[in-house]
Amino acid sequence: MGKRIGLVADNHSRSEDGADVPDAVLRAFDGVDLVMHLGDAGTWGTLDRLATVAPVIAVLGGHNGISPDLRVAGLTRVEKIEGLRVGMVHDLVGRGAAAEMRDAVVFKGRPRDALRTLLGGEIDLLAYAGTHDPRIAWAEGLLLVNPGSPTLPAGRAKGSLGHVALVEIAEGIASARVVDLSV
Repeated sequence: MGKRIGLVADNHSRSEDGADVPDAVLRAFDGVDLVMHLGDAGTWGTLDRLATVAPVIAVLGGHNGISPDLRVAGLTRVEKIEGLRVGMVHDLVGRGAAAEMRDAVVFKGRPRDALRTLLGGEIDLLAYAGTHDPRIAWAEGLLLVNPGSPTLPAGRAKGSLGHVALVEIAEGIASARVVDLSV
């Protein structure tokens, strides 16, 4: 059967109720089983808006304070989904796992070692953010997915829509794709 997961980050919402999260995000997440917010939500009302399509879990980003919302686990978290361990973090550089994330993630040491130290154990898939630029890559057998930003996309004019990502996990295998919200 499998699970479909929507990934979003860096929307930097300004409205308390998250109303400025674009409708295109909700449409892209139609039918997902879970939404993972990877930080820099702006206001925590973002999570309520996203929860209109599926349950939401989140991690903190660099621009949010500590949240009393139980859906927000802190700076990192690991969730077991369909037998795979999915790590969540906003900023790999700020958390010390990577030296840079501009054109590609440059881990400090071997990717699996850096992520094991950061997340406290092995993972099969990493959902991360912080660049506003979507990316899907593989490193040492790990699927790395960055959804970019739906509202402040890297390399696009202010006010244009950006990206989210969809992950599908079925029979122990994960796949991902980026959704361009402007089309």
